[in-house]
Amino acid sequence: MIANLRKNERGVELVEFALVLPFLLLCCVGMIEFGRAYFTYNILTKAVRDGARFASADRISTTGVIPSGTVTNVQRVVVYGNTTGTGTPKLVGLSTAQVSVTPDRVSVSEQYITVGVAYSYAPLSRMIMPASITLSPTVKMRFVGIIAAP
Repeated sequence: MIANLRKNERGVELVEFALVLPFLLLCCVGMIEFGRAYFTYNILTKAVRDGARFASADRISTTGVIPSGTVTNVQRVVVYGNTTGTGTPKLVGLSTAQVSVTPDRVSVSEQYITVGVAYSYAPLSRMIMPASITLSPTVKMRFVGIIAAP
């Protein structure tokens, strides 16, 4: 009797593996997708930090207005990593139009620069994340550059 039961258990491991495999694959793909999203957010955060650092050391008026040339250069630093706007963007689909540069004037001697970006992250697997996600890191730094009359 016991010998017959052991014969009937052949292939049970294969059936159990077939039942568990979709969940294992879903977990693996989910971890990969989360890692990609975190990596992309980290690249954006570093780029925005570089742009804010560049902006905080440039020029601003006593009324808190940033010259348009400075804004353009900050956008290029965030997207390309240089002020000339040459080379490839740090991320596919990242453009200067997605970068925002906002001054924050507390007083004449205390001013801040906020640089942010709104990047649409498209996942590889639509099963895990069905829609695109907007990643929006921002950095605020105190202005330490030249404060000039408008």
